Amino acid sequence: MVSPADNWMRVSHGDPCPVCGKPDNCSVSNDRKVVWCGRVSDGALRVNAGGQYLHRLDDDPYDRNPPPPVRIRPSTRSTSPTQDWPALVDRFANGAEEHRQRLAGELGVSATALAALGVGWNVERFCWTFPEQDASGQIIGIATRRRDGSKIRMKGGHTGLTYAADWDAGAGPILLVEGGSDTAALLTIGLSTLGRPSNCGGVDHLVGMLSGVDHNREIIVIGERDEKPDGKWPGRDGAVRTAKRLAEELEQPIAWALPPDNAKDARGWLNVMPKLPADRLADLFVSGLETTVISPPIVIRPPKPTGPAVAVDDWRDQMLQVRLHSLGCPGVYIDASTTGAGKSHVDLAVILWALRRRNAV
Repeated sequence: MVSPADNWMRVSHGDPCPVCGKPDNCSVSNDRKVVWCGRVSDGALRVNAGGQYLHRLDDDPYDRNPPPPVRIRPSTRSTSPTQDWPALVDRFANGAEEHRQRLAGELGVSATALAALGVGWNVERFCWTFPEQDASGQIIGIATRRRDGSKIRMKGGHTGLTYAADWDAGAGPILLVEGGSDTAALLTIGLSTLGRPSNCGGVDHLVGMLSGVDHNREIIVIGERDEKPDGKWPGRDGAVRTAKRLAEELEQPIAWALPPDNAKDARGWLNVMPKLPADRLADLFVSGLETTVISPPIVIRPPKPTGPAVAVDDWRDQMLQVRLHSLGCPGVYIDASTTGAGKSHVDLAVILWALRRRNAV
């Protein structure tokens, strides 16, 4: 007998919630049509006793009829046909200038920044679309933003990063923010920025993109001021975890910081700033960051071998001859051969040889 619980899959870092983008406190049905999200209430069909909100992924965003009962089946992940994501992005972006202008006004960012990120408009679902890419620039999924501000990802894709083609062209540090709107905010004022899909997501893609960056250029993970009543702080803690992982993977110091002036996030900061030139705003944002630098762990690597390869038995014979020769030549000798080369074995052979020689005398 199959339990109703078998029909649901818990989200994870590798498969985050398609509504809020987080890796915990949410569940997705096996057919990936409905989601119990523990964070986003906007647009939900109903709420359960555990405080989770039910969202339907495959209906019209403004159709609020309850979904049909989910059919109970064994817990197997369904597969979706492969989407031509670049073609979808082009279709949504084509002729979307007016919609980008409207979104730019709502977010307080420039329409030029949204266009650089490939933002489009899905006329069937009445939502804006944000392409997500991997480290090679391949579009691997699309995140959407509804008119009420709620966000989901289109079915069948993978979470990636949000960035412009010239993401590293700006002066100053590289800033890693959370979400497409924050990416657009910093792009508006000319800063080099990459958008993470969630508070601690996208690290593998970030490693791929940042591995070729000059080690002298500062990299700062920007968190969010979203502390919860119970003391949890996903925006800050996710930034710290991301910085630690990047420091380990890139083997270089990585900084993290919260937005300046007690702003919730980068876009919130930009929205309360006076109308100043973009370069002045960029200077104010970067100079206002109170960064904490996380150093990479110390990695001790064995020295690379030099000279021709020697079989272990031959090497031990050579060591034995050197040891025997050294018995009559007092001095300091250093054996830098690696573990397992046979130093203890040779030392024992020398001791036995010396004992046999003394007994023979």
